[in-house]
Amino acid sequence: MSRVWDVPVDDSTRVRDVRVAAEAAGACAGLGPHRIATAALVATELATNLVRHADGGYVLINLVESAPADGRRLSVQLVALDHGPGIPDVAAAMRDGYTTAA
Repeated sequence: MSRVWDVPVDDSTRVRDVRVAAEAAGACAGLGPHRIATAALVATELATNLVRHADGGYVLINLVESAPADGRRLSVQLVALDHGPGIPDVAAAMRDGYTTAA
């Protein structure tokens, strides 16, 4: 099974669209309410960060099929792709407490 939601995030109005798509993907995957809420929260955070820090981008939401010993399962995969300028000093950004916020 392959289903992909490709949601462009050019401004804050699209954050809701990403959350709704993550909820739909969770429902299609047969996840429980807590897992769907977690996926929606992660998707919302990714989309918000795209708007706030990266001048927009896309959130791709994909159903991924796995075959564990007790039967096939679907998972929700979230990927954020941005149009941002990148991180000028990766070593500094990896240190605890680093921020670019004013």
